[in-house]
Amino acid sequence: MKELEQERDALLDGVQLVEKARDWYRERLQESEQQRDWPGALDRAPPPPPLLGSALLVQIQEVNRFLGDLITSPEKASRRQSPYSPKHPDPISTLKYQNQLLTRELSVQNDKIWKLQRENEALYRELEERHIHRATFI
Repeated sequence: MKELEQERDALLDGVQLVEKARDWYRERLQESEQQRDWPGALDRAPPPPPLLGSALLVQIQEVNRFLGDLITSPEKASRRQSPYSPKHPDPISTLKYQNQLLTRELSVQNDKIWKLQRENEALYRELEERHIHRATFI
């Protein structure tokens, strides 16, 4: 009887967490859709930075995979082993995962560099305009 109560409590805790997670996912999805449809897209302006960092994106994918494994039938779950299982790690899957993480991080860093270069160019233009304005004022 005590085990059934513990299982019930764990399931109730899970339901509350899943409801909070659903709200969080919906908010991120809405922000992502708003960012995708941002008004400057037609002006060929620089795209906005991604809402989620690469590390967070990988964590979300892991949670999604874990939840998928959790809700599959026990027969399917026993046949399908997670590539990130600590018991029997698959070296190729681990390397693919690390490569994916590093590729995403590189993409984020490249976006940051691109944005900084644009800001740098804008500052140089502003400096030149001030210099020209000051030279014509004197």
